[in-house]
Amino acid sequence: MKLVLASQNKKKLKEMQEILAHLGIEVVLQSDLGVQVDVEETGSTFAENAWLKARAVYAATGLPAIADDSGLVVDALDGAPGVYSARYGGPGLDDTERYQLLLRQMEEKENRSCRFVCSIACCLADGTELGAEGTCEGVVGTEPKGSGGFGYDPVFYLPALGRSMAELTPEEKHAISHRGRALRQFAEKMEAYTMRAPHVSKNTEEQEKERLMELTSKQRAYLRGLANTMDTILHVGKEGISDAVIRQADTALEARELIKGKVLENAGLTAREVCRELAEKTRSEPVQVIGSKFVLYRKSHKKDVKHIELPAGSGKK
Repeated sequence: MKLVLASQNKKKLKEMQEILAHLGIEVVLQSDLGVQVDVEETGSTFAENAWLKARAVYAATGLPAIADDSGLVVDALDGAPGVYSARYGGPGLDDTERYQLLLRQMEEKENRSCRFVCSIACCLADGTELGAEGTCEGVVGTEPKGSGGFGYDPVFYLPALGRSMAELTPEEKHAISHRGRALRQFAEKMEAYTMRAPHVSKNTEEQEKERLMELTSKQRAYLRGLANTMDTILHVGKEGISDAVIRQADTALEARELIKGKVLENAGLTAREVCRELAEKTRSEPVQVIGSKFVLYRKSHKKDVKHIELPAGSGKK
């Protein structure tokens, strides 16, 4: 499965890739798909901001999207920097200037307790949403130490380890960090999600006939009309028609029956080629190909799906 990260932070991407790799999950940046979604983080909590970003990127790309919102919560500063951690002190400051500002504000503060918080939000192709949250307790150091990590890591001191977050190896950091804990919780939920996916029998003669049906011209015209009002939810890029793309198309067809896809410029395939091969792989019916976009239809056998009522009609496609 491919997840689009609602961020341009390559260090954050690397952490997610390392922690989720064992699940066969590929995490990519928006820029890898030629997409740039800027989301105004208006939430009052990390979770609210994470959901704002994940839902916006999912809506823009049609691909499963994952977002996180994280930051530093300092007790002596009434929870600041909090949800403003990435822009603390104003938009003109870099990471070093932000944590130096924090150190100045903490001068002569006796209570230096703090914690990193990370909220994860993920929107999947069938409409499922999975969330997770992790924290890591520490204290604000008196000076920066270490060159690893990013953000406030150099001034986040871990008394139990006697080191700052920036002095840890990537493996040590993943084991105890807020993002590592949130992602492991998310991974558990993702595994449970894949295990409880409804079983759909495809072996009966009746179902095989339905999946291989030929649409009449009247039915095809009706589906084209419906597709005109739909968002594009499937994108085929430089990886071509990969197993992940086929799984995504199959899942979306089972959940929606009618899906619209787009072939990106770096795919090396035409929309007609993609439509034809995906139809074969997912046992669906090609409905329309216009430019770089295509539409597929397949009757779903899920009971909780709102089925498309096709008009009666005569004539083959």
